[in-house]
Amino acid sequence: MLKVKLLHPEAQPPTVNYAGSDLGFDLYSVEDVLLPPGVPVKVRTGIAVEGPTGWGFVLGDRSSMAAKGITYAGGRIDAGYRGELLVCLININQPDYTIQSVRDDSGRLTDVTLARTDASVHIRKGDKIAQMSPFESRTSLEIVVVEELSESGRGAKGFGSSGR
Repeated sequence: MLKVKLLHPEAQPPTVNYAGSDLGFDLYSVEDVLLPPGVPVKVRTGIAVEGPTGWGFVLGDRSSMAAKGITYAGGRIDAGYRGELLVCLININQPDYTIQSVRDDSGRLTDVTLARTDASVHIRKGDKIAQMSPFESRTSLEIVVVEELSESGRGAKGFGSSGR
């Protein structure tokens, strides 16, 4: 069972379109927010949640937001956290720049201006902003320090070792 406490009059509980096959619950913004390029912004959901004992949540991008150049900045919702869920979003869009020069009749440069497009993105109250996926906490596992780890097919191959 997922318990949801509404902390804001316009808060919406998480939703899912295809229960049992979707990997996450959609979360909604309770405020209008402007996301300027490159600046992490905490967006309020107006809800607090409680999952089954020992279960927390992993937040992640919605594909529709990613298609607009908005990504989630990361984080987890620990099983014992009971405060408002805040979703940290980053607008990765970049503005376009143009340089305009003005010359007089003799061809002499008289003015130069730099124009920049606004790459900000508006989040509206009620927009779906991220997904929240249930995740079982396994941090109660016993930690054992050993001299060697077992062999595996991959070994210590890391970043990019499996190809593109």
